[in-house]
Amino acid sequence: MQWSEYTTFERLKALRGAMTREQLAEAAGVSVGVVRKLERGGTASLPSLLSIADALGTDIAVLLGQQAPRRSMDRDERAASRLVSAAIHDAAICIPAEVEPSSELFPTSG
Repeated sequence: MQWSEYTTFERLKALRGAMTREQLAEAAGVSVGVVRKLERGGTASLPSLLSIADALGTDIAVLLGQQAPRRSMDRDERAASRLVSAAIHDAAICIPAEVEPSSELFPTSG
């Protein structure tokens, strides 16, 4: 079965893993009702969807079934990948970096 063929409920459940609806709602800064509504096939505002995707460590295209998740990467690796991608994007359009890379994500040798 393709990722896009799963229901929103199935995608949310797979993405949140052991995280409860309440934990996801809190991490995303949305109400539990928004999470429940999405799981029932309803809609949510773009800011809510973006917040939920961010809390899940993925992007909105994965949440909506338009792109399959990168299964070989864990949540921290996906987060680090997004940080690198954003930094490259910002550098390409000459936006100065606002956040120093975490030594935990990018350890230095020495």
